[in-house]
Amino acid sequence: MDNPSENILSDASNNVDVRPFSVGAALREARERLGLSVADVESRLKFASRQIEALETDNFTRLPEIFFVRRFVRSYAKLLQLDPDPLLAALPIAPVQTSLHAASIAIEVPFPNTYATRRLKIIWLAIGLVAAVIILVLFVWLSRSKPVMPQATVETIELPAVTPPPASVVITAVPSDALVVSPEAPAAEAIKTESNSASKQSASIRLTFDADSWVKVTDNDGKILLSQLNSSGSEQHLKGRPPFSVVIGNINGVRLYYQGKLVELAPFYNGGTARLKLE
Repeated sequence: MDNPSENILSDASNNVDVRPFSVGAALREARERLGLSVADVESRLKFASRQIEALETDNFTRLPEIFFVRRFVRSYAKLLQLDPDPLLAALPIAPVQTSLHAASIAIEVPFPNTYATRRLKIIWLAIGLVAAVIILVLFVWLSRSKPVMPQATVETIELPAVTPPPASVVITAVPSDALVVSPEAPAAEAIKTESNSASKQSASIRLTFDADSWVKVTDNDGKILLSQLNSSGSEQHLKGRPPFSVVIGNINGVRLYYQGKLVELAPFYNGGTARLKLE
């Protein structure tokens, strides 16, 4: 005869639904108990929010292989201060996948979340800015340290006038028929040439130039018969009323003939020029 109490326990046990242990539910309840949001877990574990949600709903088809899931659960349990061993023991041996094609679509391989990607971009941007600043500083330093080449300037130098040597070193042979004329000075008396009254009305002067020389000749009427720089090899023939005032620059390159006779110029040389009067 059956025991009525055993029958009652047997019926009660048959009516109780024994639900399997849920890893995702245990993790979700512990998270909510600590007051953490999915975003908080994402920032700490560096897993994507959709992977966290898939784990908390035991949707293993949206997660990668079981090795990743076990590592995920172990990290999540340590964050929530749970013992990871019972949770790891409750995990399936392999994730349930309907087909290879569905698995390739549903499974998400681990990838950096948005926060990590943004942080990596900021780091690379900072490195690029630092490199640009270093290049700019080097360019400025090199441009400043480059020696500046001075610009060439053309300076005009005035050459001293060529003056003939002193009269003391000039030796001139005086022909026997040369005229001796006194220097032009207030106290000097001009030597009169041997000429008649007709020659005093008009006289001739001939100048030959062996070197460039400036000559000025003025007659008795104050008329300037010659005043210019004469080139080497040239010759001048002048006529006018005596007496003549003559100024010669380079006496070494000039021969003066008055009325056909050579005039010695060395005695009249003084201060770079020779001044004489011809009567």
